[in-house]
Amino acid sequence: MATAPEQPEADGEADLAGGIAAVLAELGLASDTPRLTAIPGGASRQTLLVESGAGRFVLRRDPPGAEAPVSQEAEFGLIGLAGDAGVRVARPLHFEPHGGRFGTAGMLLEHVAGESLAPRLLRKPEYEVARGRLPEQLAEALAGVHSVDPVGAAELLPAAAGDPALDAIERWEAEFDAIGEPLPAIELGLRWLLRNRPEPAEPRLLHGDFRLGNFIVDEEGLAAVIDWELAHLGDPAEDIGWLCIRSWRFGNDDRRVAGLGDLESFLEAYANAGGSEIDLPRIRYWEVFANLKWAVICARQAHDHLTGSRRSHELASLGRRICEPEWDMLELM
Repeated sequence: MATAPEQPEADGEADLAGGIAAVLAELGLASDTPRLTAIPGGASRQTLLVESGAGRFVLRRDPPGAEAPVSQEAEFGLIGLAGDAGVRVARPLHFEPHGGRFGTAGMLLEHVAGESLAPRLLRKPEYEVARGRLPEQLAEALAGVHSVDPVGAAELLPAAAGDPALDAIERWEAEFDAIGEPLPAIELGLRWLLRNRPEPAEPRLLHGDFRLGNFIVDEEGLAAVIDWELAHLGDPAEDIGWLCIRSWRFGNDDRRVAGLGDLESFLEAYANAGGSEIDLPRIRYWEVFANLKWAVICARQAHDHLTGSRRSHELASLGRRICEPEWDMLELM
């Protein structure tokens, strides 16, 4: 059976626990050896629950063979910047480089209690109050992300091009080309995006994967925005378009914003929280892009499984989903 990417290697678990114990001791948080439990759901980075006498923490680290657009060190810094801007995040505690006490590059974060699985958040009765609050809370959080000083963020990220749309198209075209699989709908989408680019927006910090699944939610609403590995500088409407694609509505197709609410109310809350005014055609453009991006991600992760770089049933299953965002992209176009 293939090993899921979240699971630590059995023969290295003791060494990892010892390394985490040493870091916790340096931070003055604990002196005992912690217990490690894999947190399922991550397809790119390994996420472990760390339990010690001092409490609970979370370790995020790179599994062998994985590559992410944003390094662990940069992600650690970006979470700190977002927290300073008032965004609810899991407080970053410590970063270790590759070959350090976490084995691979990784960061230790505070543990935030709550749920992240979208179907549970959208269906379970205990989250009814949270569902009513989330659209406004997500709008406020996204406005906070986009308020981060882009100069400070740029020190951690690759420089943005003069046209964020062109930069995004070129980036994901390169990702697509690296897979080497013929997907005609993706080729058509790339050409449509290139020909229909909006006027360039001033680049801001984007979360890059702002959707259900990357939020910790408790019964009162949003507790933390997590998983910043796709963060970059770009058009703020890109984050909103990504949040709106049908793949993240999980059956609540009549509620365009994450299966929770309508777009007009979301944009009003975003503006009230300090976000810039964004027109609907621009968001529609970025929703087309978002579906293309999700299709490429599905293809890339399936490719990782098929080539053996990261054998995983989860990654393999994502390859079966490519047709969903392709269909939605073509309808929007």
